[in-house]
Amino acid sequence: MNIKDINLLQAICYLKIIDKYAGKKQAAQKFGVSIDTLNKYIDNLEQELGYKVLSSNVRGSFLTPRGQELLKKSTLIENVLDDIKSNIVDVTEIAGEVRVAISSIAASTIFSKDLVSFYEQYPKIKLLHLIRNEDGQKNIPFSDVDIALSPSLPTDSDSVVICSKKLEFGFFAAPQYISKYGCPKNLEDLIDKHQIINKMGYEKYIDGWENLLKKAKSNNFATNVSYYMYEVLKSGLGIGIMPLRFKHEGMFYIEHLPCQSNVSLYLITHQGSKDIPKNRVVLNYYKDLLQEL
Repeated sequence: MNIKDINLLQAICYLKIIDKYAGKKQAAQKFGVSIDTLNKYIDNLEQELGYKVLSSNVRGSFLTPRGQELLKKSTLIENVLDDIKSNIVDVTEIAGEVRVAISSIAASTIFSKDLVSFYEQYPKIKLLHLIRNEDGQKNIPFSDVDIALSPSLPTDSDSVVICSKKLEFGFFAAPQYISKYGCPKNLEDLIDKHQIINKMGYEKYIDGWENLLKKAKSNNFATNVSYYMYEVLKSGLGIGIMPLRFKHEGMFYIEHLPCQSNVSLYLITHQGSKDIPKNRVVLNYYKDLLQEL
């Protein structure tokens, strides 16, 4: 459907009200438009159809026989709209717990955003966020959650991928660190002269990261917690790898240092429950977050 089709539907709506009141003046008042606007839509409709749908005289405006046939067909459109409206769910009544497993590789990327707005719209939903480890130890099985944000594709037949997004990373440091120690000229300079902060697990997803850590002369701090990684970097302790979204978080992005990732994040749910209203609105929330990365 395009704008031309929408205009034709609008013209048919006008035609129905003109027929009801046997006049353009009453129809124009009903829709809050001018008679000239009505004429424009009806003229375009007749040009598109190739026949007259309306006849006017001193007593008013009346449908032609072919216009009456058209109006009968328009009831099909009304039936479709009525069916759609009958399935509309009151968003304030969407309720229940939604369990969301987020991979630790994505925890620092998918910081919750606009949750206040989300809960203003869906006050009865309970979101339970669970972090999944990449190493699989004591991990949360997908069967125990409603939704997952994972760097790996699901293997079970019940799962369905809603969308995916490649994650981009870069080297970051606090502005005060750069002011005190300077900016590394290249990776060799980084290895020789700078303190490197390691987010454990990144060696699986960042090309060359494991080898760089082995060569680094100052590599004496590591963490497996994304938020702690951010706090340590922000304190000015050293240089580390973070998602590119931190370009907008007050960190100094060292863009001339190459940092190639090989990880995509998949938004996954269960085939049998993806259309449950509470799951659908949470899926839409995370889908929007991924699109903004």
